[in-house]
Amino acid sequence: MDASLMRQSALLIPAYQPDDRLPPYVEALKSAGVGKIIVVDDGSGEKFQPLFRSIPQDEVTHVISYTPNGGKGHAMREGMRYLLDHCPEQRFIITADSDGQHTVRDVLRMIESLSENHEGLLLGSRDFSQENVPFKSRNGNRITSAVFKLLYGVWVSDTQTGLRGFERSLLPLMIGVKGERYEYEMNVLIECAQKHIPMRALPIETVYENNNEGSHFRAFRDSARIYGVILDGFFRFISSSVISFLVDYLLYLLLNNLFKRFCPGLEHQFRFLFISVLSRIGLATVIARICSGVVNYLLNQKMVFHYHGSGSRSFLRYLCVFILNMLLSAGLTSTLHLWLGWSDNISKIPVDLLLFFLSACHIAFDLFLIVCIEKLDFSNCNSFYHNITCLMHLLHL
Repeated sequence: MDASLMRQSALLIPAYQPDDRLPPYVEALKSAGVGKIIVVDDGSGEKFQPLFRSIPQDEVTHVISYTPNGGKGHAMREGMRYLLDHCPEQRFIITADSDGQHTVRDVLRMIESLSENHEGLLLGSRDFSQENVPFKSRNGNRITSAVFKLLYGVWVSDTQTGLRGFERSLLPLMIGVKGERYEYEMNVLIECAQKHIPMRALPIETVYENNNEGSHFRAFRDSARIYGVILDGFFRFISSSVISFLVDYLLYLLLNNLFKRFCPGLEHQFRFLFISVLSRIGLATVIARICSGVVNYLLNQKMVFHYHGSGSRSFLRYLCVFILNMLLSAGLTSTLHLWLGWSDNISKIPVDLLLFFLSACHIAFDLFLIVCIEKLDFSNCNSFYHNITCLMHLLHL
């Protein structure tokens, strides 16, 4: 690789209570020509200071130490701030773990790939089908990737990889991402997905030594943090949708009863009873849905504001489903009212619940496919926020 490109590279290694593999790993990277190596001692304690002192402080390597332990996300931001403030020549930024999972060869391949295409975020992607991968890592990552695809519309084959690369211009964005511990890395993926920053994968060697016992990842606590981050936008979306559903239904009740009382002509302007009832219910449904849709949009701007549409094609699909949903709601409500004698005010509830159930089944089927057949090309699938916006968003459930 071109030596000038190597001099423009920087490797950031957050480390908490590392083992003896870290100093030789740093030395091997230095010998390979990496321009700058930043090791962040994330409050490892006095016991580990001899190990960190064994890493030479020179023009290539630098160790940042502080107390107390702040978490991986905190360590990443400290290292990135140092790179931003003190290393203006470093153009290609690579992050790697200190537990021996990322080989020197893969780090060099990441630098080379970034030099050829520096757009967006480069992710070192492991092969989880190998026999040496622990059960919790294999299945946990598969489920997380599937959920991330449904929620944010981007397939990331290795959401937990610590080997990542990006161009210097993204440093301010990375420093601004929230999260003190392992959830920081998931927040980075979400931020990139929401801002339409490209994410691409580079296959890397899959290394798990001693069943990954060197990792400080706590399965329950850290997984809860990560999934809390992933699902945060979903829960806020549900909250805004419930409020909008109440607006939709209450406004529908008001309009439907007002039309029956003050606009009796709506009942008799058509010759057939079914069409006349459909006219009244349909008009009430349309007005209520448009008003509640505006409320839903404004709430999402304040409470969610995560998903941004992908142009006229997405809008046309949204509009078609919006119209279809209103027609189904009005038609089925009228059918229950006429055929079963139900109140037109009450029959709207099971109709909208049925439509919600059908949309939920569609989402569940998508999740099943992604989990079971993770290598399918889902590039044409819309994100959860688009699919649900077309279905749940309109139902306000």
